[in-house]
Amino acid sequence: MPDFYVTLLFVFCFSIIQSIIGIGLLVFGTPTFLLLGYSFEATLTYLLPASIGISSLQIMNEKKHIKLRKDFLIFTVPFIMLGLFIALTKPIDFNLKHIISILLLLTGTLRLFPTLQDTIKRFLKSNMKIYMIILGAIHGVSNMGGGLLTILASTLFNNKNEIRVNIAYGYLIFALTQITVLAFYSPHLFSWFSVIFPVISISTYTLIGNIVYKKASEVSFRNLITIFTFAYGIVLFVTI
Repeated sequence: MPDFYVTLLFVFCFSIIQSIIGIGLLVFGTPTFLLLGYSFEATLTYLLPASIGISSLQIMNEKKHIKLRKDFLIFTVPFIMLGLFIALTKPIDFNLKHIISILLLLTGTLRLFPTLQDTIKRFLKSNMKIYMIILGAIHGVSNMGGGLLTILASTLFNNKNEIRVNIAYGYLIFALTQITVLAFYSPHLFSWFSVIFPVISISTYTLIGNIVYKKASEVSFRNLITIFTFAYGIVLFVTI
């Protein structure tokens, strides 16, 4: 098993990122844990409770701004479950790390070039339900739907409060769906890591992350999302 303190450090760092921009523990933690040697299933049982902790607090503080509700539930949850079932049973041979890397690089590239992002925005407005289905399936298979969720939220909403809380809402739905499936499929994978990591993430959000978020400008907020997404995609791509 990888060194516990190294793992704890990553949870702490990614909790800060998620506290500020709404994504972090899953989109960055998943490839990191896979590179550290954890299985995909173990990675989920460690990161999902920590992500639920931060997302719940973010929603509690800004719930009036939540706009993704009924349609999001209907069109993502079934496909998250289907994708996770495929990932756990592995009827199809695929490389999760390659999928994750490509998704991160694609998301980062779209955010770097406004013309490409405008194309995605037009596509979303015309194909929102299809996009949500794809989003759910990809997240179920790879735990990496955060990049696509960020594109969705930043397309539909304008200010940082709306963007972050709707990302947090989507992440909470993702995590609750996944953890329910795992509780039935692989309950033996849950350990004390599943308890201590949420304590770390919630403490980090309260003492550091949320304070930094409140001080960040709209431009800084959007730039942080782009920088972390694209940079980590490059790191993962060159290490797989």
